[in-house]
Amino acid sequence: MQRVHEEQGEARRIQENLLPRTAPSLPGFQLEAECVPAGAVGGDWYDYIPLNEGRVAILLADVSGKGMPAALLMSAVRAIVRFLAPLTNGPGEMLSRLNQMLLNDFPTEHYVTMIYAVLDPARRTLTFASAGHPWPLLCHGTDVRPLHTDAGMPLGLLPGEFTEHTVKFCCDFRLLFYTDGISEALNRQDQEFGRSRLAEFVATHDCSVFRLMEAIGQFRGKCAQKDDATVILLRSA
Repeated sequence: MQRVHEEQGEARRIQENLLPRTAPSLPGFQLEAECVPAGAVGGDWYDYIPLNEGRVAILLADVSGKGMPAALLMSAVRAIVRFLAPLTNGPGEMLSRLNQMLLNDFPTEHYVTMIYAVLDPARRTLTFASAGHPWPLLCHGTDVRPLHTDAGMPLGLLPGEFTEHTVKFCCDFRLLFYTDGISEALNRQDQEFGRSRLAEFVATHDCSVFRLMEAIGQFRGKCAQKDDATVILLRSA
């Protein structure tokens, strides 16, 4: 049993090292994130990938399942994404090529949801595509709206297309990316934290990742965390 605990601890340290150690410094923007697996390791993953012309890819993914199998598949997806990112022209092409590779090699019982976005700080634009992932929440001032996409099935299931959308940021904005372990966190009454509470959170000017995770912990109370939970918050500096 001691050996199992040691191996789990080592696996967790390895997985933590696959996550960004710091957020990139982006003029006019503030970026923060947190990833909390339900067990020793998990299938959630986020990343920041530098691109040409000062742009940066921001992505959040959730591999189906939990524990070591999901963690192993996550590390494989990470390697593919980091290889493809500099070679693709946009989020739609990125997800299409990744999907084709996963269809060829991924176990049939597993899939990946992903939001892949390219931030252009100079133009203050974000171009994104989604593969079955929860819609990000964008707040301009106090107006909160989900960022919908027209098409985009989870990766690794079927061939498909992934539509791109571009948003232009105003001077006062907050954008929240999250996995379903955030929105579907349960309390003792089996109530979900839900998107409406997330929207209320994003609408507050002093929101932060720390405050959100604290609020979810208070909402759950003594209920155990049942799913990996990851969040990225991008906001005006």
